[in-house]
Amino acid sequence: MIPHWSTDPFTARTTVHGLASDEVRSALHKHCRQGRVEQAIRAVIELVRTDEEHEHMAWTRLRIIAAEDIGFAEPVAPAIVGALHDSALLFEHGSYERQELAAQAAAYLARTPKDPTASEILQVVLAEDLVPDIPDSAVDVHTKRGQELGRTITDWWRTGAIVDPEVDGRDTAWRDRVTELYERD
Repeated sequence: MIPHWSTDPFTARTTVHGLASDEVRSALHKHCRQGRVEQAIRAVIELVRTDEEHEHMAWTRLRIIAAEDIGFAEPVAPAIVGALHDSALLFEHGSYERQELAAQAAAYLARTPKDPTASEILQVVLAEDLVPDIPDSAVDVHTKRGQELGRTITDWWRTGAIVDPEVDGRDTAWRDRVTELYERD
């Protein structure tokens, strides 16, 4: 659910050039989402130059964009934005270096291909109040019910340790060996 605008402290604030703060934040998100590099940089710099609260809000938004919009297309995007933010914090608020790092983050997000599948699934899960399936393989030696059913570590290696998708050509010799070790018991 989208929070009502009255709960957002930035709806009553303006940026260094008198623009509505919440609209600049929204523009930053849309410019990054739609690949508009220059506009994304303009928006993030407008926020960063205003004051430290706006700068914090800008970095928070950049982190959300990395997860929400970039998603599966570049799974390390949140880590990259986090590293740029951590680097920015090494410099004084308002410094050129701090602005450079914010610009770099916004440009990176605008240029990176997007795959918001996880965010879309999240929206459906929340809207429909969906709960996870509990497959039989999850009722294993690590759970109360699994232990009550007599499930063993051998059972776990046969079913619960299976990974998918597995790297093509993975050497499974060690998995086979450990499974064999537990099957002896």
